[in-house]
Amino acid sequence: MIKFENTIKKTFIILFLCLFASCEQKEILIKGNINNLPDGIMYLCKDNNTNNIDSVETINGKFNFKHKLETEPIYLALHHIDKNKIFRMISFPTDAKYNNSSYNSSLFLSDSIISFNGLFTDNTPVGMNIGGTVLVTTPKIIAGYQTNAMFHTDGDLFNDINKSTYNKVLSKIKEYPNSFHLLYQINNNKNSFSAEQTQSLLNTFKGKIVESKTFKTLKDYNEKRFKKKALTAPTLFNNKGKKTEILDTKFKKHLVVFWASWCGPCRQEIPSLKKMYPKFKNDIEFVSISIDEKNSLWQKALDKEQMSWKQLLVNEKSKEFEPIEILFQLSPSIPYIALVDNNMKVLKSQVGTMTEIEMEKFIKN
Repeated sequence: MIKFENTIKKTFIILFLCLFASCEQKEILIKGNINNLPDGIMYLCKDNNTNNIDSVETINGKFNFKHKLETEPIYLALHHIDKNKIFRMISFPTDAKYNNSSYNSSLFLSDSIISFNGLFTDNTPVGMNIGGTVLVTTPKIIAGYQTNAMFHTDGDLFNDINKSTYNKVLSKIKEYPNSFHLLYQINNNKNSFSAEQTQSLLNTFKGKIVESKTFKTLKDYNEKRFKKKALTAPTLFNNKGKKTEILDTKFKKHLVVFWASWCGPCRQEIPSLKKMYPKFKNDIEFVSISIDEKNSLWQKALDKEQMSWKQLLVNEKSKEFEPIEILFQLSPSIPYIALVDNNMKVLKSQVGTMTEIEMEKFIKN
């Protein structure tokens, strides 16, 4: 009888724990109690302040969100619109730095429980009129491991990646070996680190993160980088609808420009490219590769810009994109320009717009 009762107790405990664990994994609870927050609507956003995924009414400064958790943590943001249509863009104090100064983050990560208690601080610059928008900072956020790791990681850690960045990132992973924020940023900048560096960074992570889809995908991608020499550049469709080789080997060097019709800085850089083309066209092949999803938008931009050199299109979701990403060490940001040789060796690269003078120096030196 005693054994039977013990069995029942053990079974009950196991069931309770399973149910509790299941509940923990199903939703995120965000609780706010901000005394100086006017009544209105609080919006929960994914990745930025415009991608709304949920909303709740705020009454006397109180609000609660219950939102389904994703398989992996996601970046979240909050903004508020009161009954007078005042838009409050909300940021959160961190324990990290940006340019060696304290900074507030507009994002946090989807830990299971997140709470704010206290008063909003108005950070709108004096005399700045931004059309009914107020910049506010919450009291210190109470959250879990993922947000804590993010808020202890300098906001500019992955800006202008250089030789010292690798050691800084490695040190931070050792401090927070289960941080999805660090994993996501490495993934976003995977071609800015060597294959050996990326492998070392991945090997430093510990915990459930190593079973995540993002981790495994990045690991698989990085393994292909070690076999870069075996990769063959795919052919791409040109603006006349014909499959074309990316590089013409009669040229020893190639200026490859990645852009898109929707990218303002990319379009701003085109006049400089047009001035460079006549100067270098006999020695250097110019190639523009658009990452537009829609052929029609690309063709419309080409009709307007009238670029007289090779124009190609690749979709980021296509099978052709990954080898291009590896071979050209593609940046997550555009415009991205790479100067390469016939062996697909990237001699130098540049992210962001260049003036005519900067571009000429980039090509010559």
